[in-house]
Amino acid sequence: MNFSSIKKLETLEQYESVCVRVDELIREASEKGMLESEYDNEYTREIGRLSRLGAIYENEYMNFEHLKVKKQTFVTAKRIKSKKRAFEFA
Repeated sequence: MNFSSIKKLETLEQYESVCVRVDELIREASEKGMLESEYDNEYTREIGRLSRLGAIYENEYMNFEHLKVKKQTFVTAKRIKSKKRAFEFA
């Protein structure tokens, strides 16, 4: 996968590939001592760029799905409570 051409993550497969690449870059940069706080280099810029893309993907797709499931669970629980109350009053 050509990571330099990626502008937005749209699939889980892309997201997972980027996560693996970020881990690889961190390992490489650590071995070369390129993650010191005063360094601004190719590694830190690319790690930052890919991490940002991952965060945007998580915000747009992963959190939405999580909230959607949570909302459905809440609505279902609310319906069960309503039916339970109706049964108690019958």
